[in-house]
Amino acid sequence: MQEIKIVGILPCLADPEKIRFHAVIDTDISEVLPYLNRALKAAIYNHQAHTLTIVKEGRLITLYPRQVTAGKIQDEKDARQILDWLKNFINETYQKRETMEPDYQRHQRLGVLEIYKLLPGINCRECGQASCLSFAVKLCQEEVEITKCKRIFLADYTEKRKMLFTLLKDSGYLVPQAFHQTDEGK
Repeated sequence: MQEIKIVGILPCLADPEKIRFHAVIDTDISEVLPYLNRALKAAIYNHQAHTLTIVKEGRLITLYPRQVTAGKIQDEKDARQILDWLKNFINETYQKRETMEPDYQRHQRLGVLEIYKLLPGINCRECGQASCLSFAVKLCQEEVEITKCKRIFLADYTEKRKMLFTLLKDSGYLVPQAFHQTDEGK
């Protein structure tokens, strides 16, 4: 693939302070979508519809065979940086496809309530959010890291912490190194 070109920019429906865009890809990427699904653990892939949706740093990005749409984008410069990353990632994945197993499964994103049930549930606001539920929403959308919840690292929450770590990791979320140290008596 040589180019992904923005053909439309509109206000974001989810956040009026941001934009959304529509871009076209100069090459049909249908063949690489199952490989991208393997490489991007938290992607939602629909093999029948030939779509792959990912959340990257709070931005919702959907790939189609010859186009890309994205929302919650800061500005046009941010959109171009995302498209540069995406072009490089698609090309690298395509080059590695001979050494990869394609993944045709439809993966689901974690639900807010799945995460919420494993948080302390005391609405202490130490994470900067109004409640544990609002923190779960931000965590689910990958807009905040689990390390912002200091209480989950207390001994009282050891079991919840282990289950939450497993859930996040198995769902393909990037887990900071500090979260790997959950069983050292913090």
